[in-house]
Amino acid sequence: MSDRFERQRALFGDEGQGRISNCQVAVIGAGGLGCFVAMELAYLGVGRIAIVDPDCLERSNRNRLVGGWDSHEDGEAKVSIAHQLVERIDPNIEVDAITAKFPDPVALEAIKNADYVMGCVDRDGVRLELNEFICREDLRLVDAASDTLPDGDVLAYGGRVCCVFPETGCLVCLQVLDPASIQAEFASPEQQADWKAIYGVERSDLGESGPSVVSVNGVVASLAVTEFMVAVTGLRAPFAKLEYLAHRGVVLRSLDSGDPQCYFCSMRLLGRIDEKNGRITSVET
Repeated sequence: MSDRFERQRALFGDEGQGRISNCQVAVIGAGGLGCFVAMELAYLGVGRIAIVDPDCLERSNRNRLVGGWDSHEDGEAKVSIAHQLVERIDPNIEVDAITAKFPDPVALEAIKNADYVMGCVDRDGVRLELNEFICREDLRLVDAASDTLPDGDVLAYGGRVCCVFPETGCLVCLQVLDPASIQAEFASPEQQADWKAIYGVERSDLGESGPSVVSVNGVVASLAVTEFMVAVTGLRAPFAKLEYLAHRGVVLRSLDSGDPQCYFCSMRLLGRIDEKNGRITSVET
């Protein structure tokens, strides 16, 4: 007798489907990317999903928030909308909807308990903090980002996916984070005032004001979930970095790999050494 995963079993077998079903995943961010990721994880049959996001539905989100129906009121928690979406796909999936932001203690606990973490956050400052936590706790992160930026005379749009695994490296040594964005995000009020004086705009006004389209988010999210799928089932080794250049209609696989001397990646090794010696399981920095 066939089941809902019959066509998936044809690709990665009963063992692969079993690994997915027994997997616990934390999705950090339930916006345009995170809602797509949560939906696809549910269709794959992931057994337990924790969804973390502090934000609520706004009118400007409705062009890309999968599961955000017209019947949803502005102000409803995004994690609640994602929870409802997963439940409609498969009510047997355990869902933890956490209205909190990283690094809230509740969010940290959900991440620690996960087998895999899917990063779907908007800002590189949060990505840096998440990257450090993942390396320090020796966890596995698939980070997804969509973006729009000038490329000469052309408007470039698309995104990228990075796998922060022991064998691939991290977001820092893969050189995907924007130092200027991180510096501005963590700036003091005085530095923020300087920013306004120099650029004539409040840093907070930049927010999510850049272009964001559901179809581009969908491609990036699917690339991220595919890297999760191949890693869990063993279909192939995950790629360190994929770049989706939507304006060119191509996906590039980067040949970059992590730096063995990377400060953040070295946290994994230090944690393992201490665990082996029976002292501590992670290293605070």
